[in-house]
Amino acid sequence: MNNPKKKDFRPRAHANPFGDVFMEIPENPEVINWNEHFDSSDSPNFIDIGCGYGRFLIELSEKYKNKQVCGLELRSSVALFAKKKIEALNIKNACVFHTNAMFFLPNFFKKNSLEKIFILFPDPHFKKKKQKARIVCYQMTHIFDYLLKDEGKIYISTDVEELFEYMCESFINNKVFRRLSEMECLRDDIYEMTFTRTDESTRAAVKTGKTFATIFEKIKNF
Repeated sequence: MNNPKKKDFRPRAHANPFGDVFMEIPENPEVINWNEHFDSSDSPNFIDIGCGYGRFLIELSEKYKNKQVCGLELRSSVALFAKKKIEALNIKNACVFHTNAMFFLPNFFKKNSLEKIFILFPDPHFKKKKQKARIVCYQMTHIFDYLLKDEGKIYISTDVEELFEYMCESFINNKVFRRLSEMECLRDDIYEMTFTRTDESTRAAVKTGKTFATIFEKIKNF
């Protein structure tokens, strides 16, 4: 299969998380046959929320060939591109779903099942009335807590300083999470990828010349 071309899959810049009804929504995690998506029946270890065209997702799957990596993308044409890219590259440990992570994460993943969650360059929803659509908010941190294993990690990055502070505050207000120190982040072998190896990171570097990133960890036996 030939590699897909982005020009054939151009979406709107931002999608309405409350508006798209044609999505993949399993009834519950038990009904998903992961063997249809991976070369294994194991459920995902890592998820990339808002995976875009799949650059980071694919590099992550190649770096961790013994892990199952799942991308979730709200924009249908972008999700389709990422799926076709994975198929063209014959990658067996990565998959993508067109769905709304804000509402349906527990439909896909079991409690305490994930090792890592990536939320990289999410839609900032600048307008005050739109901020309820931000994928990271205090309410969503409880969903992340539900899905992550003890000592599981959440990686966040953005080029919008106000959004970065908002996301950090959301996690800090949930006492289940602790923010890793700068030194701990730098020792993490994925950290730098989260703000240099995504579809959006290249655009952000050109546009603003700065990015913000950190890692939060779920406290063991909290």
